[in-house]
Amino acid sequence: MIVLFRSSEAAISAGSHGDETREGTRWNGKHKLEIIRKCYLSIQSGLDENDKLIVVNDRTTDETLEWMRENTKADFGIKNIRPMNELRKTHPYPNYHPVLANSCPDLMEFLVELASLKIHQNELIYVCEDDYLHIPNAINCMKAVFQNNYGGFYAPYDYPDRYYFDSDRNCELVLTTFGHLRTIPSATLTIAALGATWFKYKFELLRAGAFADDTWTWKAFKQVGALCPIPGHATHLQDGCVTPLVPWEKVYDSISTSS
Repeated sequence: MIVLFRSSEAAISAGSHGDETREGTRWNGKHKLEIIRKCYLSIQSGLDENDKLIVVNDRTTDETLEWMRENTKADFGIKNIRPMNELRKTHPYPNYHPVLANSCPDLMEFLVELASLKIHQNELIYVCEDDYLHIPNAINCMKAVFQNNYGGFYAPYDYPDRYYFDSDRNCELVLTTFGHLRTIPSATLTIAALGATWFKYKFELLRAGAFADDTWTWKAFKQVGALCPIPGHATHLQDGCVTPLVPWEKVYDSISTSS
């Protein structure tokens, strides 16, 4: 398994359009650095020396990167990406701040590059943003989904808006040894798939990286399928996006960030 953990200590990680230099708080008033560390630790129980964890460094301090290196059993690496002021120089719409704030062409190009390699065609690649908290068994369950040659996408979180009363949000259920999965129509970028599946959508991924557009998932999920567990095994730590039916405060508080 390869995990691409995108980390940014700037206030405006994905989903926010604020001042890029301003420190900020997130879910329940938590500080961004604390969230990064707890979310990072929450995936570690499912990783070992046979896995690769690459931190996609989007303005993360050297101190935090070294802490990350010391707190994983996985083969650790760092992929530096351009900060926003550098991205403006080559972006086709350099003054369109909302797009620029969420765009990440370097991440998408790196993902496509990894997925294109023959050795990674059957490798599980999980792209994970730094504000997604996981239950202890989340990564092991994710790995189990792909052990039977599953060729679709998998999102470990279950967004609450999937349960609005809307006939277009019908789904199918799948029973597994660890619980139920449901089909989903779309997702954010915190999703997993085999390298061959990622590479199939290389053009859509490159466009999404440049224009902060995740609508490509609607097309991809309709074609190859996508699943998430219910209740979810992860949550986006952002108000209004928390996975239902899981005591996330308890999960969060149970994780110690002291080395």
